[in-house]
Amino acid sequence: MSRTELADAVNTALDWLYPHRDLAAHYVDFRWVGKLERGEHRWPSEARRAALRQVFGALTDLDLDLYSPRRSEGTYAAEEVSKARPGSWDEAIHLLREQWHLLVQNDKMFGPEYALMGVTRQLFAIQDLLHEVPLALRPAAVRLAAQYAESAAWLNQSLNEHAAGNRWTQQALSWAGQIADPVMTAWATYRSSQQRLTSGNPVQALGEAETAMRYDQKLPGPMRAALRVQHAHALAATGEHRAAMRLLDNAHRWAADRRPGKPEGEHGSYCTSGYIEVHRGACLRLARRPDEAITVLEEALPTIPQRHRQDFAAALLNKAAAHAAAKQPDRASSTAHHALPIARRTGSRRILYELAQLGIAVSGHQHLPEVRAFLDDLKEAI
Repeated sequence: MSRTELADAVNTALDWLYPHRDLAAHYVDFRWVGKLERGEHRWPSEARRAALRQVFGALTDLDLDLYSPRRSEGTYAAEEVSKARPGSWDEAIHLLREQWHLLVQNDKMFGPEYALMGVTRQLFAIQDLLHEVPLALRPAAVRLAAQYAESAAWLNQSLNEHAAGNRWTQQALSWAGQIADPVMTAWATYRSSQQRLTSGNPVQALGEAETAMRYDQKLPGPMRAALRVQHAHALAATGEHRAAMRLLDNAHRWAADRRPGKPEGEHGSYCTSGYIEVHRGACLRLARRPDEAITVLEEALPTIPQRHRQDFAAALLNKAAAHAAAKQPDRASSTAHHALPIARRTGSRRILYELAQLGIAVSGHQHLPEVRAFLDDLKEAI
């Protein structure tokens, strides 16, 4: 955020946290934010610290690198840790946040069906927690609920359960809206745009992609890249091909692999340069330029990190579809055949369904050995 945007966000959070209190002495402006950045403010008032925690989704002041100048940093850290005593609300929120990171990794290792069981259980726990959590910690708990709900939306989308995915996306948007959280609002809107595009509603997908982009300057880099990729895909689906290509060029500025040190599992951490180029290939295919799409995808595939298996399978699917559009059923089938076992291992029913659709498209060429081998294995997998 700019200094002015952060000041506005802090003032909004103050109004939300203290609705019946005279806050004139606590409101901030861009000059105050500048002093905070320069370290001139190390220990703002409790109200301002609470507002900053809400804006940044932080659990403690230490997470924001704030400490009292009257205490040593080591002493303050010990006091903060002691506050999160066993059984406290702080500890509950901290543990649920850590579990979210673990469940993201479970999706990569064991597939969406396994991860969804854990996410659903935690969502029930968080929904109960929201009825009891103290007011000061409610924004952090609501943000956590929105984060889990958006993950449930993605996992259901990966399992080809569109209705459930849409429900959880709307719930994530509702929770994010309750606390005016720009990050979760943008991310849930991004997810909704993806779902619209998958359901064959490119105009609605474009509208939601544009809505998500309104929060652009308030987001971390990899999220900004992911939002541009989705916006570009929606533009290409509505025929705005040149605009889509320009947006993909711009997305590289924010690619996750250009900003090392971001924790794996954070929103948009998968949006690497290779991921962006895979979507360029998809957009070129939508522009009816399949030969160019194939070239781009061949160059992008080796750059996708091995741990992103689902992204790799989706890239192979895109390349297979480009071969099919270029009237190369043999190469389309051999590429799809390569994707098939990876999609099965990742547990992505969405990719398996799209491979089945590709199988229908090439089924008229069963005299070709590549096509016949793919269709035989596809039948067994489905």
